[in-house]
Amino acid sequence: MLTEVEITNFRCIESARLELGSAGTGILGSNASGKTSLLEAIFFLGHGRSFRTNVRDKLVRAGSRFFRVVGKVESARGPLTAGTEYIDGESRTRLAGEGVSSVSQIAEVVPIQLIDPGVHRLVEEGSARRRRLLDWGVFHVKHDFIHGWRRYQRALSQRNAALRAGQGPEVLSAWERELDQYGTAIDQARASYSSDLAPHFESIAGPLLDESVTLTYRRGWPTDQTLLEALGNARLQDQRLRTTTVGPHRADLAFKMAGVSAKDRVSRGQQKMLAAAFILAQTRLRAETATVPTCLLLDDPAAELDVDNLGKLLKVIDTIPSQLIVTSVSESGLSGMNIARRFHVEQGKFAPML
Repeated sequence: MLTEVEITNFRCIESARLELGSAGTGILGSNASGKTSLLEAIFFLGHGRSFRTNVRDKLVRAGSRFFRVVGKVESARGPLTAGTEYIDGESRTRLAGEGVSSVSQIAEVVPIQLIDPGVHRLVEEGSARRRRLLDWGVFHVKHDFIHGWRRYQRALSQRNAALRAGQGPEVLSAWERELDQYGTAIDQARASYSSDLAPHFESIAGPLLDESVTLTYRRGWPTDQTLLEALGNARLQDQRLRTTTVGPHRADLAFKMAGVSAKDRVSRGQQKMLAAAFILAQTRLRAETATVPTCLLLDDPAAELDVDNLGKLLKVIDTIPSQLIVTSVSESGLSGMNIARRFHVEQGKFAPML
């Protein structure tokens, strides 16, 4: 749980320090005042990336050389300080006063989820976004998952390089054995997690959309083959395409309503509710075993949903243990939520409200 966040030179925020409540924190301000930039900075701390851009230089405040985000955290390990900094094109992260090589070490103690105006892309776009969010959940349940995932990504990169170089069967087979070892473990972890997640998702999504909704995990290669067999059977095609076409990196999640792909039959508003249901299901599942809650960021939900859907969403959120940080342009946008602390922001400057 984040108890305090300090931000320097991030987007329009020159300097800010906010003490956060264990329940809800509300951020009030007009459009383009810095509300979303605050959420983006917090998200960056826990994920090592922005949810708005892939170009880190865009996150640096105009006229500055760097940005820095530091959070004080109550974790299962006790009080910790986590920080990330980007300066002159290089990133550095620290946890408990020591440099760390991977943001996953911070992500483990700062679990952060986001529901923002672009949440519908989880349903609308390709599988990469769904896979990444699925792996966030697996990582927070099985902390050794990240090791196998990295080994798989390394082997995948090497096999793809061999395919582009026109290497023969001996070289490809060597990487395929490693892909099989780590890819099978990744698939088993994802399948187990998805099985546990599905009942939570379906119980949340059904009432939100007033229709029965199902979640299905697809592993990325034929169910009647081992991964090693699938890689061998796809080798000629892969050599022609110069890329690996089967494996966990092609896995996906399918959302269905009445047996039909939800992507093909729901409106933009329904896509948002469906995606929010998935994120809330992950938050609820994690809460069953975690000692500290997920930090759930809500970016102006009142502006994106009609009154009926907003009411449904807030009713679900109220049942899930989490640390809320919610932005809004007005006090009315915070109604229905347990908001213990409020801040007003104007031109990137934050002030506590009495």
